Amino acid sequence: MVMRKLLEVELVDERRSASKERSRNFEDVLVVGQPRQISLQNLAPSQSKFVILNTSGEVEIFTSNGQIIFTQTPISLEQFSEITLLSKTFSDQIKDRSLQIIFQDDNGRQLSQVQLKLTGVRVCLDIDADRDGVIEENHPRKADWKWGMNGHGAVLLVNSDRDIVYSEKNDSEERLIKGLLDLKDFSFMIIRKAGLRDLPSGYELDLSVNEDTAKRIRIYDELDRDGYELIGPGRTKAKIRDTDRDILLAIEGLSYPDVDFDGLVEITLSLVKDKKSLYSDRVIFRVAPWIMTPNTLSPIAVFVSRLSNGVNKEFIEELRKVVGNANAQLDIIPFELHQDDRWMQDEIEIGYAQAPGHLMYVVLDSPRDRGLVDFPKTKLLGIDFGYVTRKSRYEATKLDSFGNLEVSPPVTVKGVHYPFGRLIFGGTRKEIITQPRRMLKVLRNFLYAQKIQAPFEIFSDWLSVGHIDEFMTFVTAPSDKGFKLLLASTEQFYNILNRLQQQGHGHVLLRQGKRFSRGLADISVVDVLEDEKLKEDNHRFQEYINWNREVLKQELDLSEEDIIELPALFEKDRDGRAETFSPNMVNMIVLNQHLGIPKPFGPKIDHQCQFEAYVKGVLEPLGLVCHFIDDWEPYFLGRGEIHCGTNTRRQPFTQKWWEVEPTFV
Repeated sequence: MVMRKLLEVELVDERRSASKERSRNFEDVLVVGQPRQISLQNLAPSQSKFVILNTSGEVEIFTSNGQIIFTQTPISLEQFSEITLLSKTFSDQIKDRSLQIIFQDDNGRQLSQVQLKLTGVRVCLDIDADRDGVIEENHPRKADWKWGMNGHGAVLLVNSDRDIVYSEKNDSEERLIKGLLDLKDFSFMIIRKAGLRDLPSGYELDLSVNEDTAKRIRIYDELDRDGYELIGPGRTKAKIRDTDRDILLAIEGLSYPDVDFDGLVEITLSLVKDKKSLYSDRVIFRVAPWIMTPNTLSPIAVFVSRLSNGVNKEFIEELRKVVGNANAQLDIIPFELHQDDRWMQDEIEIGYAQAPGHLMYVVLDSPRDRGLVDFPKTKLLGIDFGYVTRKSRYEATKLDSFGNLEVSPPVTVKGVHYPFGRLIFGGTRKEIITQPRRMLKVLRNFLYAQKIQAPFEIFSDWLSVGHIDEFMTFVTAPSDKGFKLLLASTEQFYNILNRLQQQGHGHVLLRQGKRFSRGLADISVVDVLEDEKLKEDNHRFQEYINWNREVLKQELDLSEEDIIELPALFEKDRDGRAETFSPNMVNMIVLNQHLGIPKPFGPKIDHQCQFEAYVKGVLEPLGLVCHFIDDWEPYFLGRGEIHCGTNTRRQPFTQKWWEVEPTFV
C-alpha cells in the first residue's frame, strides 16, 4: 500500500497564486479503505491561521494521529497541518462526494476556498497469501513471503508440462492459455474492482512488473476470449480493462530459481494519472522449487531401455519381478527413444514441483545428450509432467550425468532439520587429481538455487566414470533416522578373501564363467590377494571413500552405526582413476524394502556366493529383501550397473515445501 500527498506540484503552484485566486477547484480519486494524506499547509494562503472542513458524501477526515476531525468547526492550522481522507464505500457516480476547505485569518475572515470533488473506487490486488487454495480479500501479508506452517505468501508453479500432446512446445513456451488442463497449472490473482465501470477521465489502472520479472512469468486475463498474455517476456506493463466487476488473472512461472533469480515474483497494481502512480497495491509469489525424491520414498514406475541386440532381455525379466514385488510399474523404453543408450540414470532425474492444490512431476534432463536425448521430451513430458534442463557453452563431462546426483532421506544436522533431505553431487579435489573434472556450473547453480534440499559436494573424480552412485546409496531401515547409508568398501572385499584363504579356499574363483572381451574373467582368491599393485591401488581408493565417508557423516549427521559397508574392489584405468573390478553391489536399485543388486560373482563355498551371503547378513536383518540380478553383459562390461541402467519415479513427500521453517533456506 502507498500513502501519498495530493498532487504536490499542482498544490505548490496553487499556493504561489493563492493571493490572486480566492477559490480553487480540484478533482481526485479515493481508493476505498486506503488513507490519503493532504497537506493543508501547501494549500493555505500565507496569512492563514484557521481552516474549516466540510464534506458531502461518505468521506471521513482524520488527524495524523488517527483522531476524527469534525466538520464545520474552525481548527488551528498550527495544530493540523495535514489531514487524512478515507472513503469506506465506492461511488456509483463520478464526483459524488466532496471536501470543501476554507482558510481564515486571525479574525475569522475567509482568505480562500478549495473545493475538492472526489470519486471513490474500490480496487485491490489479491492472491492466495495463506496458501489454503482460496484467494483472500486484502490479506494483510500478501506483499511479503515467509516460510513455515504459519508463513504467508503465494506459490507459483513453472508451467513446464505439455497439456496438448501433439504440441511441439512446453506450456511455458506458449503465449496463450490453451484450456482447462492448462489452467490447473496456473496460480491466480483477483483484481477487486467495484462501483464505476469507467474510471474518471485521465485515470488508468495498470498491472506491472520489472523487466527481470517479466522474463520469469506470464500473466493472462482469464476472461479474455483470445487468451493472450497481458505481461510476459518483453511486456512489463498492461492496462486493466474497464469493468465494474472483479477481474480474475492467471499467472504461470517460466523459470525455476537459479543463480540470477531468487524465485520471488513481485507484481504491482497501480492507479495512474498522467503517467504518475497515485496508489499501488503489491503482491508476492515464490516460484516452487524442483524437488528430488530419495530412495526411501515409494516407487511408482521404473524405466529401462530395451537394447536392440537383446543383450538385456533376461535382465529385464528379472528386474520386472523385483519391480512387481514393490508394487510399481516397469516401463520398458523402445529403441527409437534411446538408440541403444542404456544409461537411463545418467540422462535424467525425476523430481516434482508443488503448489497448493496441485503437484507436477518434473524431469531434470542432463546435458550429456547421447542416445536418450529425446526420451525426456518424447516420453515423459506431458500432462502434469514437466521438463527442465540446464545447458552450457562448455562441453559436458561424465560428472554432468545424473548417476552423479543423489539425495539423502530427511535428516537433522546440528539442530537444523532438512525434511526433504539434502542433494549430493560429486566433484573433484584438485590437490589429488591432475586433470580435474567438475559438474558444470550451470547445473550446480540450479541445484543450489532450489534451496529446499541444501546441496553439498563430495569427491567422485577419483572414479573413471565419476559418479557417486558407484560408492554410495541409501536404503530404508528401522532406525531412528529411518535409513542406512551403504558405502562401497575395498577393506570388506579383502577381509572376505583373507578369511577364505585362511580357511583353505584360496583356489576358489571370482567372476567364474564370465568373460571380458580379452578373454575369461576368472581369477582365484589367492591371485587377487597376491596382486600387490591391485592392493596398493585399492588402499588409495579406500582413502578416497573414507574421505567421502567423513564428509557424509558431517553433512548428514551420521554415526558409524548409520553406515553399512558392502564389499567392492576397483582397478586403475589409464588415467589412474578407478574402474570396478567386479559387479559393484552398492550400485543397486532401491524399491521399498526390495533391492535389485548386481550379482557380484564372488567366490562360492557350498554353492553360496560369499559376497551375496555377506550382503544378506547385513541387510536382511533390516527387513530388506536382496534380489541379485546378473547385469554382467548389458551393464557391468560397459562400466555401469543396475542403478546406472534404470530410473525411478517415486511418490512425493507428504509435507509441503512451503511449510518448512526457514532455518536453512
